[in-house]
Amino acid sequence: MEENNQMKKKGMARNGFVVYAVGVIDEMERGRRYGMAQAYRNSVKSLVQFIGSQRVPFQLFRFEMLKAYEGWLLQEGCCENTVHYYLRNLRAIYNKAVKEKVIRPRMNPFIGISTEAMPTRKRSLPRKWLKRIKNLELEKSSSLAMSRDMFLFSFYACGMGFADMVNLEHARIEHEIICYERIKTGRQISFFAESPLQEIIERYRTDSRYVWPVLSDDADDAENYKHYRSALVNFNRHLKKIAEMADITESLSSYMARHSWATAARNKLMPTAVISSYLGHASERTTQIYLDSFDEGVMRRLNHKVINLE
Repeated sequence: MEENNQMKKKGMARNGFVVYAVGVIDEMERGRRYGMAQAYRNSVKSLVQFIGSQRVPFQLFRFEMLKAYEGWLLQEGCCENTVHYYLRNLRAIYNKAVKEKVIRPRMNPFIGISTEAMPTRKRSLPRKWLKRIKNLELEKSSSLAMSRDMFLFSFYACGMGFADMVNLEHARIEHEIICYERIKTGRQISFFAESPLQEIIERYRTDSRYVWPVLSDDADDAENYKHYRSALVNFNRHLKKIAEMADITESLSSYMARHSWATAARNKLMPTAVISSYLGHASERTTQIYLDSFDEGVMRRLNHKVINLE
């Protein structure tokens, strides 16, 4: 079996980078890593558009080619982070081919090519705009009302991300405490569900195990990933409409509730380590040390002040 796999990989190498990349993507999907598979697929598609052919030999990977590709992406209107995102994914596929001995290692063509994410401006909303969103009169049970509720849910839930929201199950809520594992980092996050959050949960409660009517109990992971992607697109589209209706000049998006909570928490003097813990940032080394010194009652009162929009 191992010999057959090696022969297959060598065949991919002869046929070029794209064929090998498709094999890597298929392997990711079998491992239910749908988000990363889609990221790799988009990156490979971009490279094919630049080359103008599906045949991209590994030998084509040179520093000069990658710099030209980088310049082409910028000319096409991609921001620096998008450029680095594509290059980072292509580098991962290339390095995997080297590691699996699909191609012979040589001078790494990515040396000198920047793939690091650049800091972006964190956009948060002032409290007066959050209040406008909350008080906006929308038709009950409409898609706009649900998107508004999801935005507020993210804010009330200490900046919970969209993927974590739609995957949240009722089983993760016990004695008014929500405890979940952040999908992106695997960090465990727990917080008290204040009354505005509980009201939203009850508003959308059904027989489903999920809090939000986005994923299906009966669907497999691949199908539910499609539901998630579709819901995210609709969510962001609805938020833009909500911003117009609430006379908000900033274009709303799914992550702005998260940034708004973090900024509001900081402005209420919530310790940075506690904020980091609620957001599930894996790189915050001192979080647990600081958390040990905080009483849960104090943290609950702090968060109550943060999310109070009255």
